Amino acid sequence: MLREERDDRAFTGLEAAIIFIAFVVVASVFAYIVLGMGMITAQKNQEVMHAALEEAGSALRPGYVVIARLNSSSVLDTVEFDLETATDLAAVDMGSMTYTIATKETLVTFSPGDTRVTENWRYQKDAGDFLEAGEVVTVNLKVDSAGIRPGDTFTIEMTAAGGATASLTRTIPTGIETNVHFEIF
Repeated sequence: MLREERDDRAFTGLEAAIIFIAFVVVASVFAYIVLGMGMITAQKNQEVMHAALEEAGSALRPGYVVIARLNSSSVLDTVEFDLETATDLAAVDMGSMTYTIATKETLVTFSPGDTRVTENWRYQKDAGDFLEAGEVVTVNLKVDSAGIRPGDTFTIEMTAAGGATASLTRTIPTGIETNVHFEIF
């Protein structure tokens, strides 16, 4: 009887194919996990961006022109400026607005409801007390208690209860007449 010799070449090819398929399956599982983590990370980034935009949307933007008036004692009597929202994303409650005027020597705070603060709506879409996109309010502050004179620099900071803030810094020019309204740029 002749012994047949066994040919193992076919089994070696089949074993290599099985190992190759196993590597492909493992690689595809890892790729799925990596892509899934990437999608979760992208979604978290999107949530953070939306939160940041919402926070920035509550920011105020003061107008460029500030109108001031010196009283007969050459002390800054009133300051008037416009306010609007910086983006269309949020509204600012004007009833909760706190104004602070600061110089090198003084700091005066006007809390909500202070009688020295007057707000006149130049453009208002609805009857609410919220400053919304497209609305403009003119704020008039009676600041004579700060003792600001010609040549002095002052900063006005506006802060809403929701955290929206804005500020503007101006210098009173020298040689300004008293009891006359003038623009400060």
